[in-house]
Order: sequence, then structure tokens, then C-alpha cells
Amino acid sequence: MTKFRTLFPLVFTAVLAGCVGPGSQVSTSSPVRQASYRCSHDATLSVTRSGSSASVVDSRGFETTMPASPAGQSTRYSEGIYALILEGRDATWFVSGEVPLECRR
Repeated sequence: MTKFRTLFPLVFTAVLAGCVGPGSQVSTSSPVRQASYRCSHDATLSVTRSGSSASVVDSRGFETTMPASPAGQSTRYSEGIYALILEGRDATWFVSGEVPLECRR
């Protein structure tokens, strides 16, 4: 009887461990959100947000990925010569040395 009490928990744990497959992990990452904008000066802007960063591509040839700035929010992003402000359906895209683009979804 003592062998049963000793082996049963080990066998039970092994069986339960086999029930979890490699694809059974729960994802905690934020969903990817994409938006396209028409902008001033006949430009277009494509924004992809994922987690705490935003990737931006504009029709003038500028492309970057920026972190939220300040960290922890989801409407302002900047890094180096680039900055993006999102307000509802509007976006303002800044590239140092270029005319800022006023954009609308």
C-alpha cells in the first residue's frame, strides 16, 4: 500500500504534464493594430502598433519603429528624428527637417 501512495502522485503528475502540448501556451502580447492614413501634401501613412511600439511607413520613403514616449501610453511615439501623435482618427507625423504631415484615417 505504501508503494501505491508513493507512486500514484508521480504517475498522476506525469499524466497531467502530458496533457499540455507545445501550442497550448497563452499569449499575453497585445494585438497588432494597423491603420492607413491620407495626409497633407498628397502623402499616405501606414501605422502598425504592437505592444508599446509603432512602426510607421510613409509615401515619402521614411520608415521606422518607435517606442511609446513616455513609456506606458499608446498615443505618442518617438525615436531619434521621428515622432508620431495619434488622436482619434487623426495622426500627426513628424520627421526632423521635413514638413509635418497632418493625417486622417
